[in-house]
Amino acid sequence: MRSNVRKRSRSTRGKVGRTVRKSGTVTAAATIRQIGNDWARHWNAGKLDGVVAAYAEDAVYLPPHHEAVHGRDAIREYLKAPLGHGVSDLAFEVTYIKQQGPIAWDVGTYRMTIPQNDGTKKEDHGKYLSVWRRVGKNWLLAADAWSSDLPSSA
Repeated sequence: MRSNVRKRSRSTRGKVGRTVRKSGTVTAAATIRQIGNDWARHWNAGKLDGVVAAYAEDAVYLPPHHEAVHGRDAIREYLKAPLGHGVSDLAFEVTYIKQQGPIAWDVGTYRMTIPQNDGTKKEDHGKYLSVWRRVGKNWLLAADAWSSDLPSSA
């Protein structure tokens, strides 16, 4: 998503395979990390439906240098361009995940490779904030924002 891509290979995000509470249930943080791993894996494999499945029907996606994108279907349409452009090698590093009831937020950093018009590639890196909402037994992205740490190019 940059030219406008963003996100997640949480597979490189820390070493939490499964975080289990004493009761034996998987924590929200572990579930969110796994969904993030899946998001990145789907992105890097070019599987848009797998990426979009993480979003709630009424989610909002907030990419840099673009207006907000509202709703899962609109997010799918928006993400077609960066995925088709070849943005790849997405990797995320979770800084922390906090939860309060049915809401959680995930803060971290990302790295990705962006193809340039001259055939070269450029690495981008920055930060993200994702807000998650529990819907039944599932955690879904309700709001998703990210921005690059690189200076803007004119």
